[in-house]
Amino acid sequence: MLQLQLIALYDRPAARYVCQCYDKHLCLHFQRQSNNHQPDFTDQELMTIYLFGLLKQRYTMRQSYDYIVDHWQDWFPKLPSYQAFNYRLNQVGWQFEILVDDLVGHLQSRPCHRQISLTDSLPIIVSKRPYQAKVAPEWADKGFCSTKRLYYHGLKLHFVGFDRRGTIPLPEHFHFTPASANDLTVLKQTTLPYVEQRTLVGDKIYASAPLQAQLCQQQVEMMTPIKLKKGQKRLDAADQLYSSYVSLIRQPVESFFNWLIEKTHIQTASKVRSQKGLLLHCLGRLAVGLYIMAFNS
Repeated sequence: MLQLQLIALYDRPAARYVCQCYDKHLCLHFQRQSNNHQPDFTDQELMTIYLFGLLKQRYTMRQSYDYIVDHWQDWFPKLPSYQAFNYRLNQVGWQFEILVDDLVGHLQSRPCHRQISLTDSLPIIVSKRPYQAKVAPEWADKGFCSTKRLYYHGLKLHFVGFDRRGTIPLPEHFHFTPASANDLTVLKQTTLPYVEQRTLVGDKIYASAPLQAQLCQQQVEMMTPIKLKKGQKRLDAADQLYSSYVSLIRQPVESFFNWLIEKTHIQTASKVRSQKGLLLHCLGRLAVGLYIMAFNS
């Protein structure tokens, strides 16, 4: 059974996933400028091992590498040392972005309610000591997670997906930002340009009169729970009922985040020590989560 799963990941009959994606996309974006431009141990094998390790709940590179050495060495006879494996994997981490885009496109054929989109953000925690953390300062910084009531050093994963009643939403768009980025600002910059003629459901942070005016021009209705006005101690009964209704609609996006954390441990990045390592952590784990959605569910 495990052999079939590894074959499916490396050369899936329906999509020949890793190899086909590499041939279709990555070779157009990446070319080695060295004598080792065709290594014996290929990037396809490298990415397959990383994804397969996550699928088998090996959440660190060391665990994935040891798992292959202990059980699948015959499948990868040119497997390099762990140090070389670790170094090369960090070098090609950006390539998982192509896999993420390909998987999102693959999922778009599934049935969903395309008139309703859900949006929210998920903290990616590199350190719970933001004033001392120094990892990947070019991308990560200090932010506050209101759900956990926690200051942290890291990133945010911003999500927009189509509603599918009774199950987790269908991913449409992902975007990573530093932890300090405001969700409303990110929505305006990265999502609004392509969203039109639909209902967008989000948290209270998206409740903004200027945003509502901008969305009206794109025939988009923004639904958020009602905010308390200045000096107001509690909502009236009608506003409470409306807020509960909106919260019920957007609950599946919370379920999606919980599912993604359970399957990939994407939220915890405390083992990351570099910018490239953080990129690999975020894109690689997002790719394996989407792979599970696309082919294992």
